[in-house]
Amino acid sequence: MVEENPSTLELAIQRGKESAALLKKAKTLGRKIHPAFNPELTYLFYPGKKALLVDIHGGGFCFKSVLDNDVYCAYLSRTYGVAVLNADFTLSYLAPYPQQLVDISAEVLSLLRKFNDLATLPIYLIGHSSGANLAAALAIRFNQEMRIAGCLLNYPFLDLERDQSSRREIPDAFPTALLNDWIHLYCPYPELLSRSDVSPLAMSEEEAAHFPRSVITVATKDRLQDDGRSFAWQLTSALVDNKLIEVEERHGFIERHMRNLLLTPANPRVVNAKKVTDESIRWLLNL
Repeated sequence: MVEENPSTLELAIQRGKESAALLKKAKTLGRKIHPAFNPELTYLFYPGKKALLVDIHGGGFCFKSVLDNDVYCAYLSRTYGVAVLNADFTLSYLAPYPQQLVDISAEVLSLLRKFNDLATLPIYLIGHSSGANLAAALAIRFNQEMRIAGCLLNYPFLDLERDQSSRREIPDAFPTALLNDWIHLYCPYPELLSRSDVSPLAMSEEEAAHFPRSVITVATKDRLQDDGRSFAWQLTSALVDNKLIEVEERHGFIERHMRNLLLTPANPRVVNAKKVTDESIRWLLNL
């Protein structure tokens, strides 16, 4: 009898339950906050006085949690004196677009109300992979409501509209079927995939011209690398200040290796992830 592998949805449900249980009992470097608007969410807060950074984890919209970026966010807070919101959001297998954007927007506003001193600080959005999609989408949405000082998009997944099978084939990279599963779980409405807050690469010239100055990190062993380069080109064409950093690494290397910063700081991959993180943040904050 042939045993079938679990589907992406089944894996997301299983891992989601495991992550929620782990987060509930785990000691974190950031302060756990349960927002009143959705007590099912738990975002982490790290204090600082120089700026407010909103960090959005990756995971194809349906995997992972704030725990994956706890060390990363604590490092940013302690090293650069910035406040950090490690954003939680409803995973896509529980609710599709635009729930994730609604959750993160509400968390930012609730945090500003909770800590009034943060209201005067510049706000930066940081996103990783699918989280970079959410960060870029929020920057586009916030254009008329809230000034965003800058964005950091690490190995971004920005073009959900394209035929994913047309991406270059790279060994040990995401298969097309998985990319399609992520897209379908996040935005099951094909007619919406061309929206700029679903596929930020579809932003108009006007939206590009109003996009915040940005750092885009591209992993050269990643099937999604064209999205980052194309987005940097769009910003350059719109005369928006940006920095493109290309790293000979696999997708997810910053989140994957920065988790071990306190355990194995001398590991060459951890050292490299920290180096890229420092280069990005220093440029973003004009340090």
